[in-house]
Amino acid sequence: MEQIKRLIGLRKEAVLLDSWLYIVKAMLAIGTGYVFGMMFEVTRLDMISVLLGVMYNLEVTNISAVKGGMNQLLASFLGAVTTGILVYFFGANVFTIMLGMGLTLYMALKIDYRAVSPVAIFTSIYMTQYIQSDAMGNPSILLTIRLRMLALGLGVLIAIIFNLIFSFFYYRKITRKRLEFVRLKLETIMSLTIEYLLEDETSEKKSYNMPFSHVFADIEAVTDNIEALKKEPLIPLNALQKTNLKTSEEIIRRLKVMTHLAYDSCYTKDAFKVILKDSDVKEFRKFIDALGSLDFMNTTKEETTYMPHQRVYPTEDSEGATRILETLDLMYTEFNTILELKNKM
Repeated sequence: MEQIKRLIGLRKEAVLLDSWLYIVKAMLAIGTGYVFGMMFEVTRLDMISVLLGVMYNLEVTNISAVKGGMNQLLASFLGAVTTGILVYFFGANVFTIMLGMGLTLYMALKIDYRAVSPVAIFTSIYMTQYIQSDAMGNPSILLTIRLRMLALGLGVLIAIIFNLIFSFFYYRKITRKRLEFVRLKLETIMSLTIEYLLEDETSEKKSYNMPFSHVFADIEAVTDNIEALKKEPLIPLNALQKTNLKTSEEIIRRLKVMTHLAYDSCYTKDAFKVILKDSDVKEFRKFIDALGSLDFMNTTKEETTYMPHQRVYPTEDSEGATRILETLDLMYTEFNTILELKNKM
């Protein structure tokens, strides 16, 4: 039965990121997009743009969705106008396709240098491959731009509305779910850390840089989610929920510090060629067990406010071993503070 659940169900991390709610939202939003798109004489000619506009703008927070939607509309409009002018004067050929795509990418990066809107790219291609004709049968760039922007705009509008509606389902537990998501990531990375610290020189070296970079990226994404939630003007957060948001930000900051400390431990072992024994990391094992038993979804207070630990002195008399154990000791202190903060939520 457990194997069937694992096969059919989503990973726990995906559930904590509200993936089931996102699937439901996407189904309802794209269904609504189809119904409304077919209702209007213009947009029914380009249902692909309507449905893509819906799916590209479904976000967890309203602010990011509105900002992303407006950026995509602006980049698409500028790309449509630029490519349309090129096609009008030079026709649809390899050179206008190349130049139109280049100008579209340039303007999209001017708007948001961190990401190129896939909708803007599609618009540039659209303007060379899906040119509309007027009543006389002549190719019309203006009609093509109108069709594209109206269809895309309808999709973006529907996505924004559904983001707003579903945000009222998200916000009540989003902080605890995101904290639990980060905790799971840390539990995995701490297990990798202890394995790496116990490796000897004869064993095949594990790579720790890539796993740590993924965890740092996940932590930054969660931080952005909570920061955006704080700025949501339409979410009815009460005083306690606002306080909990601030507390969760502090917890995430300390979880990030713990990740840095774990990375520093791996780096120190790598740089100083340290060989640790099981007795050196016995407190670290206790810490990993305590981290694994922590549950941010549980609203009851932790029975143990502080995780007791004692200073461990390395069996190997070296600067590297001493630095690693001192770094791990700092990690335990951060964890104790996190337990205190959790009890305040």
